[in-house]
Amino acid sequence: MNRRFLALALAGTLSLSLLTACGGGNGAAETPGAGESTPPAVESTLPAPESSAPVEETTPAVPESSAPAEEESQTPESTPSSKPSQKPAESSKPSANPTPAPESKPQTDVVASVWNDISKLELPSLTELDDSLLSSLYGISASDLVSYKCYMPMMAVHATEFFVAEVKDGKMDTVKAGVAKRQADLAAQWSQYLPEQLELVENYKLVTSGNYILFAISEHADEAVSAFNTYTK
Repeated sequence: MNRRFLALALAGTLSLSLLTACGGGNGAAETPGAGESTPPAVESTLPAPESSAPVEETTPAVPESSAPAEEESQTPESTPSSKPSQKPAESSKPSANPTPAPESKPQTDVVASVWNDISKLELPSLTELDDSLLSSLYGISASDLVSYKCYMPMMAVHATEFFVAEVKDGKMDTVKAGVAKRQADLAAQWSQYLPEQLELVENYKLVTSGNYILFAISEHADEAVSAFNTYTK
């Protein structure tokens, strides 16, 4: 629109200049003062420009070629200069579980094991002798023994009796003498009554193995000997 107004303004100005030039030429030929008046200037019918300030032609922006953009889009992204950091070093593998030291097996108490097997037999009610009764009835001192178990019946109608012990070194003969004394006393006692119990006393079992000794008066005496041999042989 601005260009159109500018072109019209220039055309009007040019026409006005030509008219002025023509009028001036006629006046020079004629004698001054002839009385003819100067024709009035022709007013331009062209519309005045919107603003008096010179209109700068705006150069249309040249559209950027899409080619570079396409090239850029086609160009793969530049490889990052810095190489990816190396994978963190794997933590050291946990050391193999240390092999636990083998637990020391508890020492097998032969005396307790033998008696545990004997106690599973079908027996009458028994009571355990303490050191004092052991010394009184057997004549054996507990100080001559490492460990022992000695049981006799709670009721006076049974002759069942057991003595199993681990004897200290050099004391076996003393202990065997005490057992022999106890068997003789029982034989004298049961000879007065209950012959069947006397028979058990007379068929007692006395076995030794190393420092271990077993004295058994019972209808299950043979089974008691088997249990004793299991742990002492």
